[in-house]
Amino acid sequence: MTAEFGSLLREFRLRCSWTQEELAGKSGVSTHAISVLEAGRRQPRLSSVTRLADALALDPRRREQLLAAARGGSAPARPLAGPGTVRPLPRPHPSAPCQLPYDTRLFTGRARELDELLSLARSAPTGSACGMVVISAIDGMGGVGKSALAIRAAHRVRPQFPDGQLFVDLHGHTAGVAPVSPADALDWLLRSLGVPPRQIPEELSTRAALYRERLADTRTLIVLDNAASSAQVRPLLPGTPSCLVLITSRRRLTGLDDAHSLAVDPLPAPDAVALLRDAAGPDRVPIDHPAADELVELCGRLPLAIRIAAARLRHQRGLQLESLVELLRDEHHRLARLTDEDRSLTAVFATSFASLAPAEQDLLRLLARFPGHDIDTFAVAALADTDHRTAERLLESLLDHNLMVQRTPGRYQFHDLVGLYVRSTVEQQQTAEPDQDAPLHRLAGYYRYAAAQANEHLARRTRPGRRTEPTAPLALPALTDGAEALAWMRGEYRNLLALLDHPTVASLPWFTVSLSADLAAFLLLEGRWTQAAELHGSAVTAAAADGDRRGEADARCDLGRVRHATGDYRAAAELYEQALTIHQELGDRHGEANDLHELGRIRLLTGEIREAAWLHEQALDAFRALGDRLGEARALCDLGRTRHSSGDSPAAVELSSQVLDLYRTMGDRRGEAAALHDLAFILDEMGDRSSAGQFYQQALTIYQDLKSVQGIANTLRGLGRVRHAAGDHRGAAELHQRSLDACREAGSSHGEADSLLGLGRAREALGDSHEAAELYRQALALYQEIGSRLGETSTLLDLAVLTERTAGPRAALTLHQQALALARATDNPLDQARALEGAARCTLALGDRTAALAGMDDAVTLYRRLDSPAAAEAAARLSALRTEPAAAADGR
Repeated sequence: MTAEFGSLLREFRLRCSWTQEELAGKSGVSTHAISVLEAGRRQPRLSSVTRLADALALDPRRREQLLAAARGGSAPARPLAGPGTVRPLPRPHPSAPCQLPYDTRLFTGRARELDELLSLARSAPTGSACGMVVISAIDGMGGVGKSALAIRAAHRVRPQFPDGQLFVDLHGHTAGVAPVSPADALDWLLRSLGVPPRQIPEELSTRAALYRERLADTRTLIVLDNAASSAQVRPLLPGTPSCLVLITSRRRLTGLDDAHSLAVDPLPAPDAVALLRDAAGPDRVPIDHPAADELVELCGRLPLAIRIAAARLRHQRGLQLESLVELLRDEHHRLARLTDEDRSLTAVFATSFASLAPAEQDLLRLLARFPGHDIDTFAVAALADTDHRTAERLLESLLDHNLMVQRTPGRYQFHDLVGLYVRSTVEQQQTAEPDQDAPLHRLAGYYRYAAAQANEHLARRTRPGRRTEPTAPLALPALTDGAEALAWMRGEYRNLLALLDHPTVASLPWFTVSLSADLAAFLLLEGRWTQAAELHGSAVTAAAADGDRRGEADARCDLGRVRHATGDYRAAAELYEQALTIHQELGDRHGEANDLHELGRIRLLTGEIREAAWLHEQALDAFRALGDRLGEARALCDLGRTRHSSGDSPAAVELSSQVLDLYRTMGDRRGEAAALHDLAFILDEMGDRSSAGQFYQQALTIYQDLKSVQGIANTLRGLGRVRHAAGDHRGAAELHQRSLDACREAGSSHGEADSLLGLGRAREALGDSHEAAELYRQALALYQEIGSRLGETSTLLDLAVLTERTAGPRAALTLHQQALALARATDNPLDQARALEGAARCTLALGDRTAALAGMDDAVTLYRRLDSPAAAEAAARLSALRTEPAAAADGR
């Protein structure tokens, strides 16, 4: 019965499309044992049969069949095929050709792609939706493992095609070998099907007809490897269903209308590392070794490159993994080191390059000089000095040849190793042509113009007449509103900064100065302050060297705004003052108004409230005289903040309402969100929590639509304050934590300090005094570091109240007195009142009733003058202190 058992085991294995090795791996029974059992040369052990049945996931009937055959008894009779039954696989025809190449042991991953191909094989008997033969066209760049995938799939589905498995290497991209003509391929295929050479027709169409006739009504698998084009493979396709054709090509064969396209990408990182470990041999690549991850990335996660690198590790036992990584980090020699006895990535890429049309080769050489990450069709048009449609057509052709990749719609880039190959080719062929810098100069001109157009929708300041308008490029993307402008900037700013670092462009001071001005608003908006500081610093240097005084002043102002955003108020003030001096010397009223406004914002943050108010009033008058409504709205906004800080909150509300109306009239959503935030902040401090919450929520919705990280963080803090006032301290803590995370990610020191302060208040309210004190100390240190005396005062007051409760009145009194001194120095009456009230509580607890009375009296006077909600409660405490000292002390 061993023969019957072997035949049954083989049938069940082939139903799963498994090799003997795969069944061995899943069952734990050795490959040799399975081979012997299937050949009927050994009586099976029941323990092995059980493991095999479990691995094959046999249903109860088939399991009993296999066990009965193993025991030597009669297996239950097999029912006729019907619903729910599996038909036996057809046995191969004795003369059926099997030309499939060796299926490599080193095959990793590709589960999804294999599943797709196996599914196609199952549909082969009925054909495609059009009743045609099932075709899968597998495409991908050279070295990505297309042939290995096709061969693996062919071996898995081989039992389903008993009339033969044909294989032809069409040499579409083989170094030194011309592509096989359709006629020659048909000659080989017909001979393989048993047609005598003398009966093979000469004419191509007649050969193709005979080929289709021979394959009609057969179940044959045809693998056409390394195809050059659709025209090369079209005559090689069968004419009727039941056959499966697998085609591999470095090109996307878009001319095969009925084909199922399957793109093969570089391996995912885990699969790439697994391949490296398998190919390098035992113990050469330790599990979870970080150098392995870097090595496969240096190989571009291409199976061919990984196998070559692994072969070096396998054969050079003295070569350490880290040493190989170090060798491959050298971009100039990486490709040369990814070569062995008969495999070469350079040769693979060279054949792909040679198959291109001259215009495509020229474009690849130009793209090799592009210093950025990815590129769109408009920038390519400028680089190649052509129109948008031609650039798009050429790029799509390179995409079809798998020499470019498209990870984002509309944007193209090299695979890392292809980029290295093309750049090395260009370097070898470089000549001293007089116009070799022309492409990058054209690209710089395009980017200058496009960035200026985008900035018109993003800039928060008006700068008329800054420079001569550049010539419009041949092709320009649609930049008609803020959303399009922001999307373009987000896609291109890395390229713009990379282009600035290129030696050819770095020598153009006008480009640096121009780009600095046009990227300023975007970089500030996105919180990319390190990049902004480097860019504006370079622009200051370039403009000064070029004698461009106006450009220098503008760059100093932009650099000041970055220093302001990161909390370096002293440096920001110096830069604004320098810019103001230059703009005044030039008689540039617009530049002067911008500088006055920015300087006023710094003075407010450092507690110089009167000077801040004066500066904002001067800026407001200048903007109104210039007819600059955006500047007017900005100046009014900050003047409102100044009025609030000086204690005139009703005036601040009125000014903020005017600002809101102005922005809404202009259709400026970002300005509208800022005005809503300011209005909410003032109303919150005035005690109108309900209105404040509504305005904060409206602002948050706009900031989320605009994807403004800083705006969202600021508004989350505001909502956190409202939640805190409403008693939802846990919700407040969550909002402040989210704001803190965003500010730290963006590098906003002032925002980080504000978030720490709000989070500390929430933690204190939740009863975690120790954590609250630590958060207050962190906020205080940040405020002191950036020079924000207003923030320092607020934090001292909160820390003093907490200390009063946890450490006693004496330690708290010192903190209240420090806060009072700061509040007086910054002319901040509201914080003065809070500090006076806190100090009065402490002095009363320490037994000095006279000092307590005087302090509370001063606090109540200030609260009433400010029309503060705290006035009534403070007055009640003062009255109680005057009449019932004991009750006042108990009511702290």
